[in-house]
Amino acid sequence: MAGVKRVVNDTVIWLSALYFAGQTVKIVKLIEDKKIISITSDFILHEVKEKLVEFGTPPYAANGTISYIASISELVHLQGKDFDLRDPSDNQILETAVVGKCDFLITRDKDLLSVGEYEGVQIVTPHQFLSTKI
Repeated sequence: MAGVKRVVNDTVIWLSALYFAGQTVKIVKLIEDKKIISITSDFILHEVKEKLVEFGTPPYAANGTISYIASISELVHLQGKDFDLRDPSDNQILETAVVGKCDFLITRDKDLLSVGEYEGVQIVTPHQFLSTKI
């Protein structure tokens, strides 16, 4: 699928798509329709599951959600690279995008957004992503 953009959704983007209508749902629909390629990591899947359970989702349902996200995404394996970011978990989100050779990292995290771009990965909000030509 040459020319199809590769993206990483930050944990909050997946959670937002599950709980709210709007831009994040449009991004997941683009993934489902294979108009963009979703890249994820065990770190992101674990973090999404952890938050779902924390918000009251039964573990079996959280596991189903994680299985679905994994089924529509390519899984990359992280090496623990340190990008010297303030929040250590942001390192793993950015590493997912870098290892996955992504075009975009979609987030609402202000620390990640302040990076702007790293090794060809544009770090953008859902609105900024949907404003680009896909």
